Amino acid sequence: MGHGPGRRAWVVSAVVVAALACTATTAGAAPAPVTTAAGCASDPAAQGRASRASADSRVSVPRADGRVDEFQLFYDDTATSPLPFLWHRSQDEPGGPYGDWERVSAATVGPKSYYVTAAENGDGRIEVFFSTYGTFCHTVEQPGDGTWTAPEGFGLSPAPYHGGLVLFRERDGSLDAFASSRLDDRSMEVRTQRTPADGWGPAQSMGRVPDPNVGLSQPGTITELPDGRLSVTAREWNRDRFWRTVRLAPHGAWGPWQLITP
Repeated sequence: MGHGPGRRAWVVSAVVVAALACTATTAGAAPAPVTTAAGCASDPAAQGRASRASADSRVSVPRADGRVDEFQLFYDDTATSPLPFLWHRSQDEPGGPYGDWERVSAATVGPKSYYVTAAENGDGRIEVFFSTYGTFCHTVEQPGDGTWTAPEGFGLSPAPYHGGLVLFRERDGSLDAFASSRLDDRSMEVRTQRTPADGWGPAQSMGRVPDPNVGLSQPGTITELPDGRLSVTAREWNRDRFWRTVRLAPHGAWGPWQLITP
């Protein structure tokens, strides 16, 4: 897709760990994980060991100063649940070696969907999102010491097989989080963080595709137009038809979804 002057197009995709059936390595059914009040499942009995990595689960997050942070899913042989945990490591300087892997929290990732995506926010901290039991949890790097806030439910919950959460940074510094929606009145929704101090706004409807039998996957492309509006395209979750919607004004409501003809 061509990029004209003043236009940015991102084909943004969260790193997806293959949808493997998680099987316990010990006999008998694994105990159910504890679910916190914030809606994120956890396994507090796990001792924080990176026993083995989950294949193809590494996510790289570039920072504005040239450093790169990495996230990866690891299984813990001391856990009571067969699900993996999210771990993190970072560089002290651009191009330098990475530090040790450290577990982000006792929250588990999965099952069935193992999406992880992250971005640097406007004040230089990393915000991370991961899937757990059909919804997304959110944690933010703490200033100074490299620890993380307690994971909390983020409120975007795509239907099964309808993709993950996609992040996009606008020219004004705003950070957007898009996901397909399972609600009857909308095909997709977005939450926006204008500044880290403002926090994340509520989920905004992006309208409903006019065909009642169509469900969308996550955005395939997100383009910021010269006037600051966003254009979003998405594939139907189960076939190769594509739809597009454009914001009517920067940070405003969304126009109708239109089928993109080949």
